[in-house]
Amino acid sequence: MSRLSLISVAMVTAGCMRQLFVLSAIVRSRRFLRHGPHGPLAGAMCGTMPPSFFIVLPLLREAIALRQAVAHFQAVACGHAARVLVVTTARETAEAGQHATAGDTIALARELAEEGRCLHVHYPGRLGVKADQLNYAAARCAVMLPAGVASSQAFLVCYDADSRPPLDSLACFTQAIADSPGADVFHQSSRFECRSRPAGPLLRGWPRVAVCDAGALRANRFVLGFEIPRLLNRSEQATTVKRALCSGVYAHVTGHGLCVRLSLLENLPFPARSPLEDMHYSFILGSRGLPMIAVPSLDAAEVPATVMAQVQQAARWFFGPARVAQYLKNPAVRPGWRARIIAASAFGSAAEWIGCALVPALICILIADGTPAVRITAVCFTAICAVQVVLTEAWFGAPARPGVRLARMAAFPLACTVHGTGGLIGAARLLAGGSGAGKTERGPQA
Repeated sequence: MSRLSLISVAMVTAGCMRQLFVLSAIVRSRRFLRHGPHGPLAGAMCGTMPPSFFIVLPLLREAIALRQAVAHFQAVACGHAARVLVVTTARETAEAGQHATAGDTIALARELAEEGRCLHVHYPGRLGVKADQLNYAAARCAVMLPAGVASSQAFLVCYDADSRPPLDSLACFTQAIADSPGADVFHQSSRFECRSRPAGPLLRGWPRVAVCDAGALRANRFVLGFEIPRLLNRSEQATTVKRALCSGVYAHVTGHGLCVRLSLLENLPFPARSPLEDMHYSFILGSRGLPMIAVPSLDAAEVPATVMAQVQQAARWFFGPARVAQYLKNPAVRPGWRARIIAASAFGSAAEWIGCALVPALICILIADGTPAVRITAVCFTAICAVQVVLTEAWFGAPARPGVRLARMAAFPLACTVHGTGGLIGAARLLAGGSGAGKTERGPQA
């Protein structure tokens, strides 16, 4: 066997081992979501004051979805000490000329507040992003606390306008808060789906639909195989040894389904003007060794409905794990070995992201034109990934006809390539001095 074949076999074998760990993590996440840390949810916090919640929706050019979103979150808040708060921004007014068809989110928010459907605050900064809106909302929430309720008993729960969490979400957070009274950050991951379909004949648009659907499948695999397990590995559910070993792994929460104790935000606010505030905030929390508790519930979120939009989203989101040099300079990050190891872990995640653009094609080449040993290891790699995809689709795929679900799974390698291509574009922009774009920067274009 040639040296190149030996290297190829070794690399693909290492990839197989990596994917077996991911497969195990997917099964573990499924178990956690079905049963939670202590079995079915029970009535928590008996004899103590239940937590107060502010469901906060930071908005930018989202008038088209706001009324439906507020109605849904009113239902989520029902039965709890909870209020829905929408946060508009002066940035929308400043950029109105560039987005003539976006509608007036500020006017609609004001109207809904006057109807008593929600609370409304308006962030006055013209350059602020989602983190600034959230910090502004947290300060206002502290003022609006009911008499006798301390900020340590109140939580800001952040969602996006396209989030559709289950109606029992606050009950899940209440249970998690009771189970982990010393924690300040709780996280509800998402199950992704592609909600939009192209107009016109179905057959003409099916390849694009399949790839976009597969983008949701790829995101769900990441949630089950990486996002939730990394949070669990840092929690009390893991052994002491595992917590110590995983304390330097970059684990992140997302800006939707994020529940933070108000007293923590008073002392440790979201990083101002940060384009990807959730991943930045996760780095800060990780450097301080603060727990981020996963809850056994899933928000429902959407992926972009076009391939190009998915590429552009991936290019923006790539800045999350890749901006470690900037994170290390943040005064809120606790300096030391932990921060440096987390930075290395985040850099590794960014490298793996870029690898998504190359691995599917490379595996196909190795199967088609490799030596027998190389082909065997490449087929094993493909089989392990296929099991991951089938289990993720079976457990969390959006309901659809069997043919649609098969097409979604078949297009998974293409979705990975799309995601990796976005990572490559994001890396090029980062090296060119770009800063990324915040997650609230959505909405119709002019």
